[in-house]
Amino acid sequence: MKGWKNGPVLHLSGLLRLLFGEPVKVALFLDHPRKGNRRHHIQLKALSEAGFDPRIITLSGDPRDSYLARKGHLERFLPLNFSRSKSFNRFSVQVLPELIRLIKKEKISLILTQRWRLLKYLWLVKPFIPELKIIFYLVIGGVFRSPGRRLTFKLLYPLCDRILVNSLALKEELSTLGIPEERIGILYSAVDPEEFDLPLGRQEARQRLGFPEDFLFGMVARFRREKDHAGLLQAFQKFLEKGEKAHLILVGDGPGEEKTRKLACELGLADRVIFTGRLPMEKIPFVLRALEVFVYATFREGMPMAVMEAMAAGLPIIATEAEGIPDLFETERTFGIMVPRGDPVALARAMKELYYLPPERRQILGKEARERIKEAFSPEILARETVKIVRETLNA
Repeated sequence: MKGWKNGPVLHLSGLLRLLFGEPVKVALFLDHPRKGNRRHHIQLKALSEAGFDPRIITLSGDPRDSYLARKGHLERFLPLNFSRSKSFNRFSVQVLPELIRLIKKEKISLILTQRWRLLKYLWLVKPFIPELKIIFYLVIGGVFRSPGRRLTFKLLYPLCDRILVNSLALKEELSTLGIPEERIGILYSAVDPEEFDLPLGRQEARQRLGFPEDFLFGMVARFRREKDHAGLLQAFQKFLEKGEKAHLILVGDGPGEEKTRKLACELGLADRVIFTGRLPMEKIPFVLRALEVFVYATFREGMPMAVMEAMAAGLPIIATEAEGIPDLFETERTFGIMVPRGDPVALARAMKELYYLPPERRQILGKEARERIKEAFSPEILARETVKIVRETLNA
C-alpha cells in the first residue's frame, strides 16, 4: 500500500459506495476518548480511505482534547456521555437503550471493541439489532483470569462475528478456554516510525524536557501493579551499586504512582528517578529522543505499544517476556535483551550490559529495533489487514 501517507489505496467497492450510495458506517467502541491511540488513528484513516464511514462511540468523557481529535477525528466521535464510574467500572442497564438508539440512528453496521466490559454491552445489544456485526479485539493478557469471565466468554463468544488478538500468547490463552483456533485471528499493532523523526538531537530534547545529562533509562506506562514499577526500581537500585551515573525516567500516571514514589524514596532513589506524570501523546517522541535505553518491566501485556514506539524511535530495548514481547523479539535482528518477568536481578544485569556497551553499538541496536518495526509492524500492514477484516466480517 504505497499510498499510505495519503491513506491506503481506495478499493473499488469503497469507490462505488462513495459515488452511488451512503458509505457503510463502522465504529470503534471506547470507554473514554483518552483511550484512543496511534493504532486507532491508523485504523480510522485506513477505513475512511477504503470508503467506509468510521465512527468512535465513547461511554464517557469529552473528546475535544483527545489524541484522536488532534489527529483530525473529532467529527467521528459519538459520545454517550455517561459517567465512567457508573457505566464502565460497573455495569449499567441505563447504557443499553441509549446504545441501541445510537446504533440504529447512525445506521452502524459493525462495531469493534477491545474492552471486555464494553463487549458485554454489545452482546446485550445483539438481540435488538441482530444484523450488527461485532469484532472483539483482545489486546492484553489476563482478562479471563476469573472463573466467571471465563465461563461467560465460553458461553457467549459465538455472538462475536470475529475474534482478534494481537499476539501469539493471547491466541494460546483463548485456545485454553476452548475457543476453536480457527475462530481466533491475529492482528498485530503498528507504529509509524516517521512520527518519531524529530529535527533535534538528544541533548536538545533533554534541555526542552528539563532532563539531566546523565545516562537515561526510561519507561512509559500507567502505574498499575502489572507494570511492575516496583521491580524496575529494585533493579535500578542494584544497577547503581557501583556508582553508575544514570537516571530513570518514569512517564505516566495511575493508581500506583504515589506508592511508587514512596518506594523510590525508601530505596534511596529519590534523586535518581524522575516522575513526569501523564504526558500528551505528542510529547512521547521527545521523551524517547532523550533516552539511551528503553526498559519495560511488565508482568502482563498483549502487544505493548510503548515498546513498539521506543523501537520506532530507534532505542535499544530491555523488556520482560510478557505476552506479545516475544513476538517482537522473534527475529534474526538483535535490538535488545529480553528478561524473565519479576526478576530484578536479571533486569539489573541487562541494564548494566547496555550501559557499558559502546555508544556506537547501542546505536546499531536502535537501528535494528526501528527496522524490525518497519518490516513487521508497519502502518501499511495494519491498515491493509484492518480493511480486509472489516470487509470479510461484513460480507460473512
